[in-house]
Amino acid sequence: MNLKRLAIITITTYALCALWAITGVQDTAEILYAPPVPQTVSLGMLTPQQLEDRAKALLATTTTSTTTTTTTVLKSPRIADVPAETKCQEWFPTAISVGWPNNPETLEKLGRLLWKETRCLNVSYTHPQFNGHDHGVAQINQVHRKYVEQLFAMPMEESMSDPTLNLRFAFLLYSDIAETGGCGWKPWRLC
Repeated sequence: MNLKRLAIITITTYALCALWAITGVQDTAEILYAPPVPQTVSLGMLTPQQLEDRAKALLATTTTSTTTTTTTVLKSPRIADVPAETKCQEWFPTAISVGWPNNPETLEKLGRLLWKETRCLNVSYTHPQFNGHDHGVAQINQVHRKYVEQLFAMPMEESMSDPTLNLRFAFLLYSDIAETGGCGWKPWRLC
């Protein structure tokens, strides 16, 4: 994977999370703008200009100002239609926001993965069910410690306890394998 692309995606994800945490945007916020969301996402190498354009687009928000207040609103994408019995659907908006394809087949399999690994729980290093080597909702194994710590610039226990970063790293594992023609689900033995 291109390290520059990975760094931009990581910084953008972190910035969006920080923006959300700082502004305190909650579900009660008024939706000002909802950009259209494509139903499929194709994976491929991006040019430096495309990377820069995507980073700018991810950082762009809709802002309205008055003399005393500023409101920033980010809209969650519409989730692809999946069967009602699909497990762990509560994680799909987060997964899509960090890069997982918004298509029924991928989301159904992701739901099976999250159910198989943690029963939809965020099993971090402080959780009573923590097994000592797999972290978070997607159960990222400690064999990835060096890569995770380099990517997120924080200890693995801390970064993989954050469901957003955990699902982001899970997508990076999935997409790295899928881009080379392999089965992206291999790290979780779902191939």
